[in-house]
Amino acid sequence: MESIFLTEKEQAYALEAREFFKLEARSHVLAMDRDNKYPFELLKKMGEKGYIGVRFPAKYGGGGLDMMHEALVNEETAAQSYALACARSVPHHCAFIIANYGSEEQKRKYLPGIFTADILTAECITEPTGGSDAVRMKTKAELKGDKWVINGEKRFQASGAVADLFVVFAMTEHDVHPSKGMSVFAVEKDAPGIVAMEEFDTLGWRGLRIVSELIFDGTEIPKENLIGERGQGFPILMDMLNSERILVASGLLGTARTCLEIATAYTMEREAFHRPIRNFEGVSFKVAEMATRLEAASLLRFKAARMLDMGQDVTKVAAMAKGFAAENSYWVANEALQVMGGIGYTTKHDIERHFRDIRGGMVAVGTNEIMKLVVQREHYLDFAKDKEKVG
Repeated sequence: MESIFLTEKEQAYALEAREFFKLEARSHVLAMDRDNKYPFELLKKMGEKGYIGVRFPAKYGGGGLDMMHEALVNEETAAQSYALACARSVPHHCAFIIANYGSEEQKRKYLPGIFTADILTAECITEPTGGSDAVRMKTKAELKGDKWVINGEKRFQASGAVADLFVVFAMTEHDVHPSKGMSVFAVEKDAPGIVAMEEFDTLGWRGLRIVSELIFDGTEIPKENLIGERGQGFPILMDMLNSERILVASGLLGTARTCLEIATAYTMEREAFHRPIRNFEGVSFKVAEMATRLEAASLLRFKAARMLDMGQDVTKVAAMAKGFAAENSYWVANEALQVMGGIGYTTKHDIERHFRDIRGGMVAVGTNEIMKLVVQREHYLDFAKDKEKVG
């Protein structure tokens, strides 16, 4: 996988991850999709290889690397299964919040176990009445003595049905703008007052154990389980989402890359009218456009990851990368299925599974429409700043 945009070290790291997941993942991803079986054993192996805490400090058990390496691992995980990549990346999102905003005690208590998959996590943001409009969330946390008491309902928590630790966003302030009234908490699964958990059956992402109903009814947690400062939840969320969107883009591209590989091999082997169907431009031109779209989306994703590692603001480019990857990965999966004809619609090939999984990426972590909303907002702000600079 030669690339002028990656160092030799990064390329070698990605190749090593590719070989690991090719060797280890197959039976697990099939069990996820067919039997709704969560990949506990494989996550443990990922932890042993350092594929869960890739970008986090070594002193807490992380890999001490950066976002580019994290993105590369997510791509190679998703090349086998996007649902598996979600299971691998959810710990990243929760660890990001704890590592960057948590107390030293919280870091030492949770991070090592997260990176070995001994502590499974779920982020609790979305609610039945809203997802993208996060500042309107209804879940509330009230400080009573030395306890926080949480009341509310969450949904769509990937890995939520098996999580040991929930990272919960809730409103704590009521006399300020909602963006300044949100806080974040570490809630362990055995905390009193977690009274209901159900699971969604989903089109794709099977085996991810996504919660459809998670109710906090007077859930009490220690005062020190507040992550970061009181009222800091919204900027923490926005910071985390930039990383999450880059990882989603990387995962979608990994899955779409596999779709392209399957379709390419099929068009070279499948014959019609006494010749391989790749000789028909109606087929080969589709393959050409698939390859072009994925290359463009991959480069945009690399830009976002590199900018983040350089400490630059990636709000716009992360939204670009996620939205562009989602649209084009879905297009590639659909066209890959199309060039394979009827056999692509069956379970004989993995195309149909990848197609179902990729579709979820157009909704999760901000819909395609929300990504465009973010991009246009940031674009106009940048345009105004540039106009001021030149007078």
